[in-house]
Amino acid sequence: MNEQPVDLSELPSVHISDGLGFRSIVKDGYLSAEPCSVFNNEPLLYLFYGRPSYRVNSQILASAIRAYAPVCFVLKPGIVRSPQRVFPFDSGAFHNDLFRASMHRKMQRDDFALEPDPASAQRLIRLFFSDNQSYYDNKPVASVDLPPLAFEASSYHALITDRQENDYDERISSVEIQIAEDLPLRGVVEAVVLPDAFLSDEVTKSLTAMEVEVIPYPFIDRLRPELYTASIYTIVRDYYRRRGYL
Repeated sequence: MNEQPVDLSELPSVHISDGLGFRSIVKDGYLSAEPCSVFNNEPLLYLFYGRPSYRVNSQILASAIRAYAPVCFVLKPGIVRSPQRVFPFDSGAFHNDLFRASMHRKMQRDDFALEPDPASAQRLIRLFFSDNQSYYDNKPVASVDLPPLAFEASSYHALITDRQENDYDERISSVEIQIAEDLPLRGVVEAVVLPDAFLSDEVTKSLTAMEVEVIPYPFIDRLRPELYTASIYTIVRDYYRRRGYL
């Protein structure tokens, strides 16, 4: 895949938190790396390339507790220059064996790791999606010309083109970026998508002072937190188009 041209524009990376995390992030002024049980409690900050894919509090049922609602941080393109790891999918889902039906049983998570280089995501998108818009909308190409022994790439293509009902979602093809450091909001985050219930003069002033655009979405009492994902996808898509990313 390293032979693929890097001829696509770089998309922003995205981090998802919830209301409680958002309060701490704004107070401290940075996105923090936290211990990750999947990688031996290594402090990591998780991002998805381009897509607001992460389902924060997906295990929470219907509730009016606002602190569970998701908040989406859109990072400027070019900010992440030295990632710790890059995967073509949600590594946590692989860790939980959700992808096994598409893969040889002896394949390991790290067999699918991309080069820890920001251009890896662009190369993968060019090969498996053709362009950024198709990647964002999760519309992979139907056929890919791969070397006969590129078993992992073939398994990945089989995974992302699967259209049957199953336990996984579009995170099977969302490029995951891991960072082993904290990132400041100022100069790194360019927009925040958050519930309108979180808006106040204090919050708005704090974010605009850091040159962060504030984009609200309607908060609905007793809506499951993960159900906001579709609304956030639409808002971020519109934002990308307005900024010329798509």
